[in-house]
Amino acid sequence: MDFSSPSFGGARWRSALDLRQVPTLVLALALGPMSLAAQEEGLERPATTAAEAGDTLRRFGGGAYLDVAYAVSDNEPGNHAWRSKATTPLLDRLALNNAGVAIKKRRSPGSRWGFTAGVQFGQDVDNLATTNSELADVLKHLYYSYATYRTPVGGQELVLAGGLLPGHLGYESFHAVDNPTYTRIYGVDNVPYFQWGLAALYPTGGAVTAGLMVVTGWDYLTTPNSVPSYGARVHWDVSDRAWLRGNVFYGPEQEQTSLDFWRLAVEGMGEFQLGDFTLVGNAGWGREKQATVMGNPDYQWSWGALWLNWSPEDSPWSVGLRPEVFRDEDGLLTSSRQSMTAVTAAVRYQLASQHHLLQLRAEYRFDRSTGPDGGFFKGPNNILVPEQQLFMVAVNYKFNTPAR
Repeated sequence: MDFSSPSFGGARWRSALDLRQVPTLVLALALGPMSLAAQEEGLERPATTAAEAGDTLRRFGGGAYLDVAYAVSDNEPGNHAWRSKATTPLLDRLALNNAGVAIKKRRSPGSRWGFTAGVQFGQDVDNLATTNSELADVLKHLYYSYATYRTPVGGQELVLAGGLLPGHLGYESFHAVDNPTYTRIYGVDNVPYFQWGLAALYPTGGAVTAGLMVVTGWDYLTTPNSVPSYGARVHWDVSDRAWLRGNVFYGPEQEQTSLDFWRLAVEGMGEFQLGDFTLVGNAGWGREKQATVMGNPDYQWSWGALWLNWSPEDSPWSVGLRPEVFRDEDGLLTSSRQSMTAVTAAVRYQLASQHHLLQLRAEYRFDRSTGPDGGFFKGPNNILVPEQQLFMVAVNYKFNTPAR
């Protein structure tokens, strides 16, 4: 993700992605009714609207997505850039942030195979590439694209999946239409949205879902080495209105691959619903000892956010409030030594049918960045100032329907 600096993750990678380094094994153990295997032939979050659910009796489906926004900044930077932001990065201009099409094949009585494949483009997609590699510039336009195979094992259904999978860290989705607020938090913008890998998913029943996985690495469009990285997830359905989840990432993200220099990221999140109100919390921490810096210092980062959303039943309106904090005091993820805080107030109007979902959004944000390299761009000369205010309007549209 290009943050107005030539690197991502605090290191200069030596090559673009080598497809031969896609790992040949991912082990995932899924327990419980909300396991990944129980979702619609894939690894994304379960469908939450009629437009997402579609007609589950048909084998083939297709869809399209559109995300257009206009953000007004009181700083009016000459380069129109939202510094240290990976998604929705363009200010004071109409921006096509994301658009794409996808196809999906579900399993059927005559076939255990399924697949999801898609292409995407826009400002958010352009920021995925961190090198000038021609291969990376092509691969960044792939949306989640993977194959699945289902087979009964031990009275349950084993699901094998492989390809370009959703990243397992972070509460928010790469598609803003799936999120309670339009703009994403800094913490989620700095964890992987996409991961190359293979997975084996197996539900065994109960309220707990646990998983292990192996992927190519943190930034799926670069390869600092040929050693795979690992992940883990535990999900607990506390009740029908509350859940808790913990995620872990662990792997080598530098040319030096000894265990001392592996990157570790851990996070916890939870959701609780009370009437028309939903409260979500997400907090995470990460560290990586630097192999190429004198003294091998231990660089760290952390983040936290709270979402309070009010969405009355049978009403197209919802409103939300989200405070957040992001600390990258060593510049590991943003290449800028800084601490950031922000508060976002959001309003959404949504119209949904069986195959269509239209959202009209408006948000106000106040952001503050401090530290030796902190700040946001301001004025025609793009000087750095510690604060910015944004007012943003956006249109999200999703079309999802099976083919006849």
